[in-house]
Amino acid sequence: MKNENTEYEKFAQSIYQTLLDNEDVKNINVQHNVKIGGQSGCKHQIDVYWEFEIANISHKVAIECKNYTSEIPISKVRDFSSVLDDIGNIRGIMVTKKGFQSGALKFAKSK
Repeated sequence: MKNENTEYEKFAQSIYQTLLDNEDVKNINVQHNVKIGGQSGCKHQIDVYWEFEIANISHKVAIECKNYTSEIPISKVRDFSSVLDDIGNIRGIMVTKKGFQSGALKFAKSK
């Protein structure tokens, strides 16, 4: 039996892999379901981890996939923001099919 959430995460991974394959970017890594340690000592599960290089500068991106049937609430965006802060030196992208509640968008834009 297929897990729809895992399939959604792997779909997001394939999209970013395809984008990188077609851009002038040195692709270092695109992985699914990665654990990354934070400054707190906690390990964080990342749905898709993307690392690439432009102009000899390495960039790290955590992609959080939400296969929800409703808009993403602010609590999920705040949680993801806290994970990014704990890991440090990483950007975040949140992917969803249904969009975000207004408070979630407002909070994300402030970050």
